[in-house]
Order: sequence, then structure tokens, then C-alpha cells
Amino acid sequence: MEELPGMDKDLSGERYPLAWFKKRALNSFVQIDDHTWDYSDSLLLYIPGTEKEYEAMQEIDTTYHEMVTKPERTYLEHIAPEVADELPEHFDYIDLGPGTEHKEQFVFDAAKTKGKTFIYTPVDISERFLKLSSEYATQQGLEVHPQQVPFEELASLLGPVMAQRFVSLGLTYSNYNPAYILSLLRQTAGAGGSFFINAQIRDRVDMEKIRKTYGEDMYSITNSKLELLGLDAKADVESVETDDSIRSWCTLKRSTPELEARGIMPGARLLMFQSLRYTKDALEKNLGLHCPDYTLFDTGETFIGALIKT
Repeated sequence: MEELPGMDKDLSGERYPLAWFKKRALNSFVQIDDHTWDYSDSLLLYIPGTEKEYEAMQEIDTTYHEMVTKPERTYLEHIAPEVADELPEHFDYIDLGPGTEHKEQFVFDAAKTKGKTFIYTPVDISERFLKLSSEYATQQGLEVHPQQVPFEELASLLGPVMAQRFVSLGLTYSNYNPAYILSLLRQTAGAGGSFFINAQIRDRVDMEKIRKTYGEDMYSITNSKLELLGLDAKADVESVETDDSIRSWCTLKRSTPELEARGIMPGARLLMFQSLRYTKDALEKNLGLHCPDYTLFDTGETFIGALIKT
């Protein structure tokens, strides 16, 4: 994997060691009200050593795979030719958080079928996931420029737009508040580019089953986020729950001096994670507020995607 300029590794050989994640965790809180704090920064789910927990969710015999991974893959395969039609003859394919499912293959195939060429730029904070995606694309003869960097730092790292950019975030869109992530994606795509997001539509799925699935599968992963704060998931928090919007919450029984210095006291309620489920109308409303030029891909399946031009 290519080295990034100005990104030195520590003595452990890691570009983003545990100490970096702990610092980010403490600085990531956003106050919602007097007793409620947003600690949903999804980058903190990918702490070194937790990758296998994420991969376990993708296994084909899990409810998560049946309700989320499998139908998303099917949907993306269906719409890939239409998405490729909207892309220029040559582009930079920037894949934010490629993961392990190789959903990028659908765009690879559709673009090649239409005679279009591209450079593949996978972006991930996880060295393991970045290595897997880079090797996978390289084996297909693609030019690959991996970037191990937080999403919010990517635009400045990429510099001026050389080839038109196609930025793909996919379902990870649902982990963020729309105004923030749509602005970030627009900045990353740059002038004359485009970006793709998709969402699972709440009135097309069994939301109670989805809620239970996230409540069970995310428990072990969010535990690691608490450990970054010096908290024990069993002893220091209570009232762990996932609501109908697919937001996971907990209440602190104990705080720490570092958290208290930020006003986060025992009894505070923390938003640990979110994977929001929208109606089609709500999805379009958010897009319309921030992205006037978009194309919606609705096949009637449980997912809807959008390509936004910048």
C-alpha cells in the first residue's frame, strides 16, 4: 500500500494507533441538550483489532446479512449500469469505506462494459480493510491509489481535481446527519464531480426486526467505543437501547474526570451509533435541501440510491 506524504507511523507501526482514537473520542462529543450528547462518530467503530466484529455481522447466516447486506448488494447490482451511464469516460472512483463485501465490483463491471476507464481510490481508516480492497482491485489490473485517512481530511489531501471524481459512500450515509455528510461529500467530489449515497427505506422493511438486529449486533462494537473513554460497558452504563429510528443510546452510571471536564456527568445520555432509516419522501427532502441536482434510482426494492452532481 502506498505511503501517504506527511503521515508518519508511530513506534507500533500504526498510522492511527489507539492513542489517536482515544483523543478523537474525547473530542467527538456534540451536545444535544443539557443531559444528552452525540457520540455517534462512526469512524470510532473501526478501532484497530475490532475489524473481525464488523466482518462477523456480514456473515451470510446472520439476520443483518439477510435484511441489509444481501438486499443492498442485489439493489446495487441492478442499478450499476444506470449509474455508470451518468459517469464520464474517465473518472476517479473514490470509494469511502469499501469494507469486505466488494460492492464496488458492480461499478467496476458496469463501467468496463461501457468502455469507461477509472482510477480506483479506496479510503478507510482501517489498514486491514484498505489492504483488502486495494489488493482486490489490483488483481483486476486497476490503477489503485489507497488513502488511509478520515473522510473529513480527504478533500485537502486529494488536492486539485485532475479527473472528474465519483465519490461513493453507500449505506454509510445513514450513519451521519444529512446536512453534515452531504456537505462533506460535495467538498470531496469537487467541481464537476458526483457522489452516490443509498438508504434503506423504512416503510419497505420490517422495522422492528431491523431494530432488534442492530440492537444485538452493535452491542459488542459499541463496547469498544466506551472503552476508548475509559468506561466499562457492564459496570458504567445502563439503559442500553436501540430506538425505532435505529439510534443506539446508553446512560452513564459513572463518568470520568476527562468527561466531566467537558460537562458529561453521571446520568448523561449518549447517542452511541445511528443508521437512520428514511421514508422516500424524507430522503428526497434532505437531498432537495442540500443538493438540487440529483438523480434518484428507485426500483421498488428496499433500497433507494441517489447520484448527486456537483
